[in-house]
Amino acid sequence: MESNVLPPADRRLLLYERWLAERLAAVDDPARRQLLHRFATWHQLRRLRAKADAGPLGRSPTHEARQQITQADAFLVWFAAHDRTLDKCQQADLDVWHADQYATRRPAQLFLRWCMDNGTMPRLTLPPHVIKQDQAPMHQHRRLAILRQVLHDESLPLRTRTAVSLVLLYAQPVSRIVRLTTENIGGAGEALAVRLGDPPSPLPAPVADLVRAYLAEQPRLARASSRSTAWLFSGRQPGHPMDPTSLLDQLRAAGAPAQRGRASAIRQLVLQAPAPVVARALGYHDKTTTHLVVEAGGTWSRYVPGDHSQ
Repeated sequence: MESNVLPPADRRLLLYERWLAERLAAVDDPARRQLLHRFATWHQLRRLRAKADAGPLGRSPTHEARQQITQADAFLVWFAAHDRTLDKCQQADLDVWHADQYATRRPAQLFLRWCMDNGTMPRLTLPPHVIKQDQAPMHQHRRLAILRQVLHDESLPLRTRTAVSLVLLYAQPVSRIVRLTTENIGGAGEALAVRLGDPPSPLPAPVADLVRAYLAEQPRLARASSRSTAWLFSGRQPGHPMDPTSLLDQLRAAGAPAQRGRASAIRQLVLQAPAPVVARALGYHDKTTTHLVVEAGGTWSRYVPGDHSQ
């Protein structure tokens, strides 16, 4: 007997597809509209659908996709206004655009790379993203001081304190933290661990006690009714995780800068253990951690992953 039940659809993906259709319909130039449609179809939507297959989309992926389309269109409009065509684009043209549009240039860079990869425009050099001073990694002592303060500040919600611990201890981005479920927390006896990769990462005693208290105060109804909705940081809508932006706001209010704290944590971790081991345990790509350990001047940069027992 065939089922008439429709396959599940991601709400944020559907909203983005509707926004995209309306946005492209407002583009009056057919050639410009066609190029944006190709970029959205063959690059953006493929990535968004793949993420949606793995779990409900958060706010960040679709928000970034909107920014990319908006800034890509702005680049094409600017280019046409200067009587230029993409196939004749020169390095000087690209440099002028980035100088004029410094504040919004980053979202357009993905579109420009895509155009270069498929031959729509010549392969040129894009200016690197410069890290501002307030985005630089914080000192190790400062990170631990913030972690210690948050762990003992009972005026803060347990949710915020738990999230800060995962960011400052295990260098987890907020967008990944909200994807964790209660099944990612486990252990035997007094030991408790969080599965971010393989193997699970043990939680030190103060953090383990905090996580136990946080789990104890969570509503049990949703977890009992559907294991698929057992988000560690559940959102307001049933079956959806917390919005990353909302959790990020809570971390900032608690005095824990997520980006700088995460950068400090990952650099400290790759100085203490081989980069491939850190990558597997924390869910990072091994190239990312290898680059960080070389940048930090660590001694594990020549470590070869694999079985070293023989």
